[in-house]
Amino acid sequence: MPAHPLALELIDRLHEKDHARVVDFGSGRGRNTQALVEAGFEVIAISDEDASDRSALDGPAGSFDAVLTTHALLHGTPQSVAERLDAVARALREEGLLYATFASVRDARYGKGERLADATFAPSDGDERGVPHVYFDEPSLRAIVAPNFTIESLEERDADRIAGTWAHPHTPLRGAVHWLLRAVRVPSAC
Repeated sequence: MPAHPLALELIDRLHEKDHARVVDFGSGRGRNTQALVEAGFEVIAISDEDASDRSALDGPAGSFDAVLTTHALLHGTPQSVAERLDAVARALREEGLLYATFASVRDARYGKGERLADATFAPSDGDERGVPHVYFDEPSLRAIVAPNFTIESLEERDADRIAGTWAHPHTPLRGAVHWLLRAVRVPSAC
């Protein structure tokens, strides 16, 4: 399983920093954790299950140089994602990096399944049956990130191949679209 493109970008960005401390928030099967460790970083992997609880990042504030999350912010509601973003900001040192994915309203799954909250739907079948997915357009994503982060770049990408069949072994993704965010914690956050 190749690492997520954001993991590879983060590795390149931090490659000259000695002893960088990175959180893989929502580590899935560990493909990104493995790549980060092999790059020489100190990595704390927080499982997908634990990442749904914002207290998973409790600890000394400003402890980490970067947080990578390619899964944890795809699931939940706008409110729970905002709470997790607050926790991520607290865990990061000033000007710490956030590399994250979010689901786009252009995703083929948007609006399908059971509606749970604003822009939040749980699929009624497939590998993620019953799992809440929250979708963002660009203005709503910028608004939820803005209290804690300065966005360096934000782009939409087809995500079928990025997520791969390892994440969706029984029902491969078709038409998945994710936002790829690269951001820096604002000094006044937290």
